Amino acid sequence: MNKELMKTVSESLIRLKFLVSTQFLKPIREIERERNEFTPGHMHVLGWLRSKEVPVSMTDLASDTCISKPNLTTIIDRLWADGLVERSADINDRRIVNVALTKKGVDFMHHHKAEVAKFIEGRLSLLDDPELEKLKHALDDLSDVLAIIEGKRVNL
Repeated sequence: MNKELMKTVSESLIRLKFLVSTQFLKPIREIERERNEFTPGHMHVLGWLRSKEVPVSMTDLASDTCISKPNLTTIIDRLWADGLVERSADINDRRIVNVALTKKGVDFMHHHKAEVAKFIEGRLSLLDDPELEKLKHALDDLSDVLAIIEGKRVNL
């Protein structure tokens, strides 16, 4: 294993994280903040729930989102009050509380995704077609490599 190559790739990934954050994530959060929408934590939970198509236990949700149970409860309370999530007792164990997006929550996330896509497309409009093709291929390659890492990580 080439340690120097790993170090170079590691540094490139750190730089990529910074660039994605400054060019896309921070501006999107600022737009959300200006609209008095939810915090990044709320959006993280909503996005994670959107990725699941079945109710998820609060324990699994806390573990998978890396949010403590007390903080997650506060987030879910707010999302429930706004009608974006619903709670239900687990059919096998009534002590377990499951959470899922409501129709309103799904619609909210669909609208939010469309707004984020519009913002990103605005940023990408600064590129010409050859630059867009280059970026597309790089992102496809990055996705392929990250899927390999994920597959190997899961099998450890």
